[in-house]
Amino acid sequence: MLTNDQSPNPGLGRLPDFIAVGPARTGTTWLHGVLFQRASLPRGTKETRFFDSFYDKGIAWYRDYFTDCPAGRPVGEIAPTYFQKPEVRERIARHIPNCRVICTLRDPVERAYSTYRVFLREGETRLGFEDEVMLPDSRIRESNRYAFHLRGWRETFGADNVATFFYDDLEADEQAYVDSICDFLEVRRVDLSEVRQFLVHNSVRRAPRSVTVAGWAHSFRIWLKSQRADRVVNTFDRWGVWRMLNQGKREFPSLDAETAERMRRLFLPEVEELENLVGRDLTAWKTGQRDRPQRENGARPVTLVQDEI
Repeated sequence: MLTNDQSPNPGLGRLPDFIAVGPARTGTTWLHGVLFQRASLPRGTKETRFFDSFYDKGIAWYRDYFTDCPAGRPVGEIAPTYFQKPEVRERIARHIPNCRVICTLRDPVERAYSTYRVFLREGETRLGFEDEVMLPDSRIRESNRYAFHLRGWRETFGADNVATFFYDDLEADEQAYVDSICDFLEVRRVDLSEVRQFLVHNSVRRAPRSVTVAGWAHSFRIWLKSQRADRVVNTFDRWGVWRMLNQGKREFPSLDAETAERMRRLFLPEVEELENLVGRDLTAWKTGQRDRPQRENGARPVTLVQDEI
């Protein structure tokens, strides 16, 4: 893969050749574990949040995440908070005009409810699921405008530089899914049987004991990232501090069928527009009825659990 950036100052880090922009809850943590085998990713963190949250810190702050990257290895980032933000597209295009962009899409109802659980875990809402989705400025609803935002990424970077991958395909055949992403990035394919121990789940199954405490923990974690204290963030993660603060014993309930059906009707126009844009039949997303993939002895894939990615 050709690299986009050759810094004139060897002391500065390279800029990414590719960015996986999400949206969130579409297997991006799992993908980070895969691409770590073939690309140089930000040092010490999965997400820098530079182009949406910390852009005012300047491009040198961002480059510092990519110092000492080998010349023959592509540089990239997994950044699932970027997908639905036009200002992020413009900023990336300003600094990395030839960036390759990976978009990962998932059944919008499943993704919406998974995202809502994250909001609860991080103390960002006290509303019920439908109330949160129906807010005038709902972040969940905005990030489900798949066709609208995908078209924006294509218009900004060119259709050939923007690839769309579907969570359904990840469920159906992990290896083929990874192969297609590696081919898009022009890197050697990853044999998943050799790297499963590096693939991390991102479980959101339990509600926090206290929404207030969870919100404080989330704000503190973002502040630490703004100070480049990623080592502290990671240490707290290993010690289970974040889990203690944002996760209790009560499990989130499954989404009831009536609410799911109302959400499918809400998201239907966008799904149909996406079908036209990418030329793919998304009937399963419109009906909520699809066959889950079966593995040998009926087992699900080791690295993929529906509620954990």
